[in-house]
Amino acid sequence: MPSKHTIRNRTFAQILHVSICCSFVILLALSAFIRPVHCRAVIPNNATKEKLRVAPGQENNNNGINPDLVPGKHMDAVKMDRNGELNKDFRQELFLGPDHEDFDSIPEKEGRKRLIEIFNTADINKDEYLSHEELVKWIHHKTEEHFQEAAASSKRMFPLVDTNSDGVLFWDEYKKQFLLLRGYDEKKQQQLDQNQLMLSGHDEDDYILYRDRWGRADDDGDDALNQDEFLAFLHPEHCKTMLTMLVEEILHDLDRDGDKALSLAEFVSLPEEDAGNIEDLGKNDEWIRERKQEFMTNIDLNKDGIASLEELEKYMDPKNIQHAESEARHLMGAADINEDNKLSLREILENYFVFVGSKLYNYARNVHDEF
Repeated sequence: MPSKHTIRNRTFAQILHVSICCSFVILLALSAFIRPVHCRAVIPNNATKEKLRVAPGQENNNNGINPDLVPGKHMDAVKMDRNGELNKDFRQELFLGPDHEDFDSIPEKEGRKRLIEIFNTADINKDEYLSHEELVKWIHHKTEEHFQEAAASSKRMFPLVDTNSDGVLFWDEYKKQFLLLRGYDEKKQQQLDQNQLMLSGHDEDDYILYRDRWGRADDDGDDALNQDEFLAFLHPEHCKTMLTMLVEEILHDLDRDGDKALSLAEFVSLPEEDAGNIEDLGKNDEWIRERKQEFMTNIDLNKDGIASLEELEKYMDPKNIQHAESEARHLMGAADINEDNKLSLREILENYFVFVGSKLYNYARNVHDEF
């Protein structure tokens, strides 16, 4: 029986089915006729500044190129990463926003002080309680902050790749930065162009993957990206027209029968012959139990036992209001000690780790995943 960790150990070569390459060619051919409207990169005035280059001492690892110039596997405020793993920090990312990582390093006293500030800000009517509606509005606001941060990051990265400063990125400009990031200096790049050198297996897989994403993000079919299109390339989770691509990446990894949908057994990464034993297998296996619960509660909304393409797109959409509603219900259920359907500051502080996460808890889950 395949291990439940098949998802984590799949290589890009497995993910990149031949159909991806075919679909890319078809998309380029149709791009002049079928072009949806892309998202706009709205940059907030108070966006958090970030480094354009890698930190001192790290230059040798990345050849001075910021690794954020390539799309990451993890996506903040999205319930599942691109490799099919559930986002264990999803609740903290949703409630705390882009600053969620700060809570891993600050003292608990400082964390509680910040929770008080959050409470006072989220308490819109100033009645010293957080209602379900106020929680939903707060979570939705934090989700928007994730988009703003992604847009600001994309805008700052753009000039690093736009070497001729003409306001558009051609693939050759980006390719040079990507290859530098992977350790191919100018000499090696010349050898690649002259077919005197080949990309390594992993680098070649990523190259094909990013080239495909580039074509999908190219809204006007000119094989060059403007700032809005570059945002879609780096952060497709924030662009409606790119959600299908995210789902297709997950389907290529999990959809064994090729029906463009996921059964529970496929989502849990079990062979179909064990589908009837998922309940028993989950009793002693947190991986199976957790993914089964997620599938039945948050993905298979019509309860037909199948996660359709549409259901998966809704699940992967960080702006889907259902996520804010669901997380508000979870927080209310976990912290509403007196069951009055509202949260006092005392209830929130007494359930500190429910809201900010427990490093010990996350460490235990990560150790389980490794084994």
